[in-house]
Amino acid sequence: MDTETRTTDAKARVVLPKSFANATVIVERVSETEVRIRRARVVAEDELPFAEEATITLSDRDRDRFLELLANPPDPTPALVKAAARHKARRG
Repeated sequence: MDTETRTTDAKARVVLPKSFANATVIVERVSETEVRIRRARVVAEDELPFAEEATITLSDRDRDRFLELLANPPDPTPALVKAAARHKARRG
């Protein structure tokens, strides 16, 4: 990996290496004195999978536990009751 020293102009712009020409980049501020510039990998929206397309197969034990919790849900914890009361007070 080559290290180069470059100078920014009055608007903090810097000229990147030619290999970054016409590329979308990610600029990440790492610290007060360091930024990281990476070429972004752009994925077309059409190519993104829907979460619903991925199936999760539960073990028999997990399936049984899930169905049991649906049939007999546990009582709410005091923290959940308090959070629900705060939510209801704010949202009505």
